[in-house]
Amino acid sequence: MSRFDPPAAPAPTPEPGVWGEVVEMVGKRVRVRLDPQPEGELHVLPVRAKIAIGDRVRVDEGAVVAFAPRTAELMRSGLHKTQVVCANASMLAMVVAAREPPFRAGLIDRVLVAAGAAGMKASIILNKCDQGMPSEVLETLARYEALGYPIFLVSALQEKGLEPLLEMLHPHTTVFVGHSGVGKTSLLQVLVPGVVRDIGVLDQWGRGRHTTIAAARFDLPGGGQIIDVPGVREFGLEHIDRENLYLYFPELSELRCKYRDCLHMGEEGCGAEDACGEDRLESYQKLMEELV
Repeated sequence: MSRFDPPAAPAPTPEPGVWGEVVEMVGKRVRVRLDPQPEGELHVLPVRAKIAIGDRVRVDEGAVVAFAPRTAELMRSGLHKTQVVCANASMLAMVVAAREPPFRAGLIDRVLVAAGAAGMKASIILNKCDQGMPSEVLETLARYEALGYPIFLVSALQEKGLEPLLEMLHPHTTVFVGHSGVGKTSLLQVLVPGVVRDIGVLDQWGRGRHTTIAAARFDLPGGGQIIDVPGVREFGLEHIDRENLYLYFPELSELRCKYRDCLHMGEEGCGAEDACGEDRLESYQKLMEELV
């Protein structure tokens, strides 16, 4: 039986107008843990409202009919549509692999921008460190660390480097984001013993396969929660206002150029080249061109 199958003995129908939290979702059916939290009953229910994993929701007549105001919305855009990846998370952890699938700083930048726009703290987890850590990857991560993003070097396979990570995770509801194949699910299974999730393998091109098809939230032993979402290959930011993009690049957010309305696109008197590394400035300018 999969994690999403309804229990063999159906639970009682929820009382009208009760509240709970969405802990798993696939399509238009969700698993809701009813109040009181965290011991409430679990129910698999149909949905009559546009909700996201992590939402607090109202259940009426056996269906999810509304959600409470959100403290945060992690959003992703694409094909003229914007999706709420998760709701009410306070931390985003970008999970990347040391070697395979390939390390892509451009995707990291996009996800960090989305986290900043959502008002969430962000960190980067380098998994699969048992495969070796290329110097260029470590140099890039050091630059992110200098910008204020916590970096964690771990191996889910060898269960190494987990204590500092757990210390960071415990006060938060953290969403794990990353390519398929970076080891998000393997890491989750080490951090939350007993979790059953399919583990993916890389294809012949070194790309991850989408084995996690359901977004789900899990309670960490000792406090905090982890939200695991399907792996991503792209992360659109069309929902970000172009004029505000610089706010989500720490090295640009306090930069004082010659002109107050400088967009850091090569204008006269712009100080971005001195403030940013070449790769980060190129990433910022590429995003600016996309958001025209």
